[in-house]
Amino acid sequence: MIVVHIISTLNIGGAENVVVQLANKQVEYCKVAIVTLRRTTNDKNYMARLHSEIEHIELDWKSKYSLNQLWQLNKLINKMAPDVIHVHLHNPFYYVFALSSFKRKIKYIHTVHSSFDNWRKVLAIIHKLRFLNNSILHVTLSPTISKSIQKEFPKLRITTVANGIQSHIPHREKEEIKYFWNGFDISPRAGFRFLAIGNISGNKNYRLLALSFKALAKEYPEVMCIQVGSPTDKALTQELKEINASNVFLAGPISNAADLLTEADALVISSVQEGMPIVALEAMSMGVPIITTPAGGMPDIVNTATGLIANDFEVTSFKSTLTKFIQLSQNKKRALGTSARRLFKEKYDITIAEEHYKIHYELE
Repeated sequence: MIVVHIISTLNIGGAENVVVQLANKQVEYCKVAIVTLRRTTNDKNYMARLHSEIEHIELDWKSKYSLNQLWQLNKLINKMAPDVIHVHLHNPFYYVFALSSFKRKIKYIHTVHSSFDNWRKVLAIIHKLRFLNNSILHVTLSPTISKSIQKEFPKLRITTVANGIQSHIPHREKEEIKYFWNGFDISPRAGFRFLAIGNISGNKNYRLLALSFKALAKEYPEVMCIQVGSPTDKALTQELKEINASNVFLAGPISNAADLLTEADALVISSVQEGMPIVALEAMSMGVPIITTPAGGMPDIVNTATGLIANDFEVTSFKSTLTKFIQLSQNKKRALGTSARRLFKEKYDITIAEEHYKIHYELE
């Protein structure tokens, strides 16, 4: 079997991480290639993690949409003659959808790495065109997202494969991680430490995070939260600074940020849109509880045994959820972490995800 993954780049990102880990497992039993449409230029990327037997082809495209680029990809696919094309993210999907309209002998898999809201407009168009081409199997990362798509677009071919990764093993020494936290700490270690990981963007909803922790500080002055990620939305970053939550620290981008979870009491996710974020799986693999909004697939991976979910996206609700976690006994907090690690091993290890994809590759 020849499997070709198509994605924009291999720069740092959740989908990119999954593609590399999945390909590294698949190369054990079949020929695997990864085609990236643009050059991977970011210094922080997954290139070094690729198995040596995986062929990586960079097309170095300059335009977002181009018939010439579609023709170039078509010639490449003819040369590679894959049995399966597995496409990831928006821009590559448009090109693969076009190819799937006339290359009918290839099996097509499309992983929806984010929330349904991010794909609603695209899937609406695909649903209307299904009489001409309905050859792509759309794979969501959670049952909740699958149900939402099936309800609105019942004729599309939809299934679910839970996201999967390897257990996260910290790259940093314990003393380095402690030093990082102590550089921000506002109280003795008896205080509560929360970590938020993700670039500052609208979907991550860090405004909710900042307002909730600012309100929380009035009752629990020893509680703190560090946000790690690039300030991609400048206006939002400025707004967070103006909110001026004294217990929320913007640490900027940090490589292997999940390492910092070893000194955190919980991972906090304030998003309005999510698929099944890698950082949540990393936390689970490390036995760290998760406090989250009910965004996207989060209710499918966080339950009362592994963390806490806010009722909605309001400050009152999110602050109440944080307060509830703070008030739990130490035994209960440890039990949440233990259950999270157990659930990860049962459902979210990369080996399990790879086995499910293999079934769809063979059955399609």
